[in-house]
Amino acid sequence: MSFYGKNIVITGASSGIGEAVAKEFLSLGSKVILIARSIDKMKDSFKNYPAENVSFYSFDLTNLDGIEGLISQIITEHKQIDILFNNAGISQFGQFQGSSLKVINDIMQLDYFSVVYMTKYVLEHMIKNGTGHIVTNTSVAGKIPSRNRTAYSSAKYALHGFFDSLRIEVANQNIDITLVAPGRVDTGIGISALTESGKPYGKNDRGHSNGLSVQSAAKKIIKAIKSKKREAIISKWSDIANLGIMLRNFFPSLYFALAKKIKA
Repeated sequence: MSFYGKNIVITGASSGIGEAVAKEFLSLGSKVILIARSIDKMKDSFKNYPAENVSFYSFDLTNLDGIEGLISQIITEHKQIDILFNNAGISQFGQFQGSSLKVINDIMQLDYFSVVYMTKYVLEHMIKNGTGHIVTNTSVAGKIPSRNRTAYSSAKYALHGFFDSLRIEVANQNIDITLVAPGRVDTGIGISALTESGKPYGKNDRGHSNGLSVQSAAKKIIKAIKSKKREAIISKWSDIANLGIMLRNFFPSLYFALAKKIKA
């Protein structure tokens, strides 16, 4: 599968995994259509790339009612969307009992509903074109639960259920669906995680800095997309997430005993 000349829409593209995946696609000859709240940050990150291969859209994905118009604008201006990479999201660090309902709602709006809305309008376009590939960054939090992440895990579990069901529905329409579930990756996601009050956690003390480099994560994601995998865990082989998934599946009692002690 060649990515040369393909139009790739990427959300959450101003930093982290979204930025790295976009740059990896550019190195393969793709044209990237980038969506994030900060257009200045995106332009600065991609200033060394040919302008004709990079397009920027400043948009807050929690504005669910505006997503249809955004996709319509992109299709009008670029004609074709070959791959959608749903990457935007925000993490959480706070217990459910102390969290405001607004925090839970904010996480679900961005991490789940914005993905559903993006997929809804892009899927219609792909079906009309007779081809397309939808890729979504979920997280191992959608595979195994942990403390302090009730809303985040809920959103990520929901994405797995949604896309596993959708994959069956579109199986005969030449639409591919890939879920990539990162473990610990060296990004700022832990720093920006929402606390019980809704303020950013502000610290990088949960092992992310010792995780897979964002560049290595991007290469693994591209490999999963190229292979049209249904699902791929994106992490170091030594990541505790891999052990956690195995224990959750085969030794659930042991997993839940250990999960009480892990600061994920």
